[in-house]
Amino acid sequence: MSRFLVVAAALVLLAGLPEAVSACPVCFDARDENRQAFLATTAFLTLLPLGMMAGAGLWLRKRSLDREQEGDRADD
Repeated sequence: MSRFLVVAAALVLLAGLPEAVSACPVCFDARDENRQAFLATTAFLTLLPLGMMAGAGLWLRKRSLDREQEGDRADD
């Protein structure tokens, strides 16, 4: 029971003091340059894998269509 009380008290303290438990000091930096750099990096790292997957999908689609056209020519 005492372990539950300790965990509950810790959660209440953490919920009441969000500034004290910030995981990333850059996220809450007062300087606009740092905040903009953080947001730009976040956007880049989010969009890069999506772009790579889209590029791979388009390449596979093009390759598949090219192979179908080669197969159609061979049947003639």
